Amino acid sequence: MSIKKKMSRKKKLIIGAALALVLFLLSLMLPYAVSLGVMSAYSGMHRRESIMAEKGIQLEIPGGNATAEKDWYPFVMVFNPGESFGRAAGDSELRLTVLYNFGAFDLRRGCSSIYNVDSEYYSSFYGAYLVTGREEEPFGFDSLGRMDVARTAAVPRFDLQHLVLDDLGINPGEKVFSWNADSIEENITYLGYEGWTRTDASLTVNGTAHKSRGFRRSYLQYGIPAYDVPGNKDFQPVEMKGRIYGRYFEEWDTSVFFYILTPGKKTLEKCDRDILSKSLLR
Repeated sequence: MSIKKKMSRKKKLIIGAALALVLFLLSLMLPYAVSLGVMSAYSGMHRRESIMAEKGIQLEIPGGNATAEKDWYPFVMVFNPGESFGRAAGDSELRLTVLYNFGAFDLRRGCSSIYNVDSEYYSSFYGAYLVTGREEEPFGFDSLGRMDVARTAAVPRFDLQHLVLDDLGINPGEKVFSWNADSIEENITYLGYEGWTRTDASLTVNGTAHKSRGFRRSYLQYGIPAYDVPGNKDFQPVEMKGRIYGRYFEEWDTSVFFYILTPGKKTLEKCDRDILSKSLLR
C-alpha cells in the first residue's frame, strides 16, 4: 500500500471518528435543545397573554444561569392555565399566571433532575403565582389583610396536581397533597416592599418519578424520565419543604405569591437567598 493510500485511509478514519463523536454529542443534546426551543417560544406566548402584560407588572425571576452550580433550568417560564384554575378554586372569575422553574437537565440522561429521587432537586420547583379576579376579598387574604394559608395553599396544590402531575399521567385516585404550616411571619420586607407574609410548610405530595408509557406533552420540557423508580411504583408520595411569600398589591388588584418547593430545607434556603430574593417586581 502506498504512503498516499495509507494517509487517505487514516484521514477517513479520523473523519469517521469525529463524525461519530459529533452525532453522539448531538444525541445527548437533542432532548435539552428541544426543551429550550419549545419552552422559550411557548413561554413567550404565555407571557404576552399574562396578568403581568394586562396589568403592566414587571416581574423577572432569575433562572439557573444566575448561579455557578448545575442546579436549575436556565430560565423561568410563564404559563396561564385559563379557566381551569377558576373552576378548581370555586370562582370562575379568578385568573392565574404561573411563573416556574425546575431542576436542571442531566444531559447523559436526557431529562430533568425532577425525576431523580436521589437528587436534592427531585420534584423541585420555584417561581411566582399571580391571582386576580372577582372575589370580594383579595385572593389568599382575609378582610384584615392577613394571609389565609389554607386558601393560598390551593394554588400550589392546583399547580402540582393539575398542571404537573396530570400531564405526567398520574391516576387521579392516587393524588396526595398535605400542607402543614410550620411558621408564619407577617409584615416582613421582601423585594423592596413591606407588608409580605411568609409561611414555611411541610408537605406530603406525589413525587414526579415514574416510568414513561407513551408520549406526554410535558416530556417536551422535562425530557422523558430515565431514572429508576423505587419499587416500580409511579408517583410515590414524598416529604417536601415549601415556602411562600404573599402580598396583595392594590394598585394592580392582584395577589402575588413567590414560592419554593423542594425536598430539603438547605436547598430551599439556598434557592431563596441566591435566586428568588433577587427577583425584580415593579
